[in-house]
Amino acid sequence: MTGSALILAGCGNKATRDALDKAATLENQKQYQEANNVLVDALQAQEARIRADAGTPADQAAADALNKKVQADSEILKMERAQIPLYIYMERADMASAVYADILSGNPGDSVVYDTLRDKDPALRIGAVRILGLTGKPDAINALAGATKDADQNVRRAAVVALGSIKDPATVPPLIDALTDSYWDARSEAANALGQEHDARAVKPLLDAVADSDSVVEGSAETALLFLCKGPGAPAHPDDFADRLNDPNPKRVLISAVCLAILKDSRAVPALLKLLSSPDRTTRLDAVKGLGEVGDPSVIPTLRQTLKDSDVDMRGWSIIGLGNLKDEGSLADLRAIADDPNEPDSIKAAAEAAINHIAPPATPTDAPQ
Repeated sequence: MTGSALILAGCGNKATRDALDKAATLENQKQYQEANNVLVDALQAQEARIRADAGTPADQAAADALNKKVQADSEILKMERAQIPLYIYMERADMASAVYADILSGNPGDSVVYDTLRDKDPALRIGAVRILGLTGKPDAINALAGATKDADQNVRRAAVVALGSIKDPATVPPLIDALTDSYWDARSEAANALGQEHDARAVKPLLDAVADSDSVVEGSAETALLFLCKGPGAPAHPDDFADRLNDPNPKRVLISAVCLAILKDSRAVPALLKLLSSPDRTTRLDAVKGLGEVGDPSVIPTLRQTLKDSDVDMRGWSIIGLGNLKDEGSLADLRAIADDPNEPDSIKAAAEAAINHIAPPATPTDAPQ
């Protein structure tokens, strides 16, 4: 045992008080690393004293019991609690989370992080919600939901991100509420999180958010809706999108039609055909892409026409769509595109892929032995 450890061993609780007082003074001076160094030294000395008093464990059961005694030691817990704000100020939420896990191992009901959520310093409140997010425990959801109503916009945003990291159905209602937050970044993060939750309850609120005044939020909502429509077991219900095809907001109409197309619902076709005449290039591209995804053969004549569009991207999505639909009637045009030296390599490659999808090359048979 080192000399400092011997002193701490002799002083007991006074040693802890002295370490905490010194760390608090350094913290007030914003010397966070130095303050933490004081606590680390004191923690190591206190643990050494406990282990020295216990002697060498006789077996694994005794070693486990000693470890639990160290974790539950009241002096160690006091100093670990003091480390939480220091790590937050040092922007080491990972270390704060690790210390919090140690605290809970010794005292499962410890409330230090929840107490920090009520601190007057928003930086500490932000750190607290990040710690709760890193723990990933569902029992933190109510506290984080409360933090989404914090007076500080950055605390609210951090709480939304933390909720999104927990991956639990109970986070969906507070995340939906956050879509109407006054801070655009909190709304955007809420949309991002809802896109990962795989929960149908998010579809209608996200469709509302597509008309957000902030373009970042709008984009996040659109991306989230696409996530909810893709893959096996997609939670989005086609009726939610079909109901918005006559929405007065053109952005909602577009994303609704595209999502219906991804869900292979033919109700998307009339809307997508209408959107092809939009003066907005992005809208036209999304429309032709949707026509190629919907799986309805009635769109083949339109895709054959857009195959000749002057816009290279329109041609590219038309090629992909005709390939998806396995339109044998477009093979001649696709072969001409694939052989045209004036076409971009990307378009020629898309045409080759579509041709192979429509008319796969014959598999050569093995030569006779």
